[in-house]
Amino acid sequence: MTRSSVARQVAVWVLVGAILAAGFAGAVLREPLALAAGLARDGAPTSAPPSLFAASPTPAPPLGDDGLAALAPAPAPGALPVRDTLDARIAGLDTSLLEGVDGAPVRFAWEAVDVDTGEVVAAGDGGTPLIPASNTKTLTAVAAMNVFSGQERFATTIVQPDDGSIVLVGGGDPMLVSEPADPEFYPVPTSTRELAAATADALLEAGVTSVELGYDASLFADDGWNDSWPDRYRDQVTQLSALWVDEGRTGGGRSRTPALDAATIFAGQLADEGVTVTGDPAEVRASGPEIARVESLPVHVLVETALTRSNNSFTETIGFQTALATGHPATFEGSVAAIEEQLTGLGLWGADTSITDASGLSRDNRITAATLAGVARAMQTDPRLSVILDGLPTAGVTGTLALRFNDDVSSPARGVAQAKTGTLSFVATLSGTTRTDDGRQIAFAAMVNGAVNGWAAKVWTDQVAGVISDCGC
Repeated sequence: MTRSSVARQVAVWVLVGAILAAGFAGAVLREPLALAAGLARDGAPTSAPPSLFAASPTPAPPLGDDGLAALAPAPAPGALPVRDTLDARIAGLDTSLLEGVDGAPVRFAWEAVDVDTGEVVAAGDGGTPLIPASNTKTLTAVAAMNVFSGQERFATTIVQPDDGSIVLVGGGDPMLVSEPADPEFYPVPTSTRELAAATADALLEAGVTSVELGYDASLFADDGWNDSWPDRYRDQVTQLSALWVDEGRTGGGRSRTPALDAATIFAGQLADEGVTVTGDPAEVRASGPEIARVESLPVHVLVETALTRSNNSFTETIGFQTALATGHPATFEGSVAAIEEQLTGLGLWGADTSITDASGLSRDNRITAATLAGVARAMQTDPRLSVILDGLPTAGVTGTLALRFNDDVSSPARGVAQAKTGTLSFVATLSGTTRTDDGRQIAFAAMVNGAVNGWAAKVWTDQVAGVISDCGC
């Protein structure tokens, strides 16, 4: 090994050691690295006016002699009630890296509830509605699993109006893919390639070798784009359609004509199977007998996957399906109405809750930490909803939480807490459940609005979970 190569290795290890030793600051440095690797994307890369973030009634923790609002020492056992103890420790978390937009105050909120008793064991501004980002998805998941048994499937079908034509009919399968997925990776969605093979078998058996192809995506009545989403969100969510393949990612980006694209791909697959499609696929209204079909994964798997991946398109489609199942139109208004209806019936819809989409991309959404904690508790206590827990990432281990919970304060929740993330510019949220040091199960929510440093805001929410997990409550 040359002297120069040794010097380079020494320099690399010095740099790595500095990052690992930097604690909280090191966690902040991981943000650009994670983004570069494509591992920390969870929301929309947008800007927001400071007016979105009003002053918080929760005062900032006092600074110590070193100028930092360090973690307050835990009071001696029995010195304070549980709520006072936890609130003091959470209020004492380091917020020195969390500056507001254009100097505006940052808003913090948290709530922690005993799953078994419903007792509020910690709360700070928990009743104030804030922007929840993707934590909205937990409300959608609860609404869906309260409506569906979880075993329902959505069919994509082929109908035949006459001998010379067929129609590809979208059934609102959010995970339909164009080519069969690797069976070794869970979950395995169905494909239009399978549908093309089944369709060709039926046509060729009847002596039909050439057809015109139509497509019908009319199951969803909306045009598929929420009025509260800026056009720049198109890298975060596909224009919704009851018919698409590969989540509408068919041309290197997200398609604005996903149904047409799906039909065009299907036409090519039919040709591969020996059936020629004459002309271009045309949008029509389906009629005639069904000759082939493929079915989606069960609803509970769709919900689980939407949460694990924090997938906006999947969640919005699940919202539309929930609307249809409850007698509402398959529109954004119908989806929101169905979610509110279901959560109201469960006693989980807070008076100050207001949402305009199912995924949390909208900055018009407002949910309190108390509501999010209540929803997290319901997942643990209601058997119909408990399947949702399979879709919640585990702190420091899976999904959108895999690269988090690395500092000393948050690490007690590592491998213990299950929670849903939520991220938009200047917004970070986390809600789910964890277990305290003495075995008490706690549902919690932590929210930050208005912080410029997005990674530091995520670390703060992780540290709230860590403090709760470390509590001998």
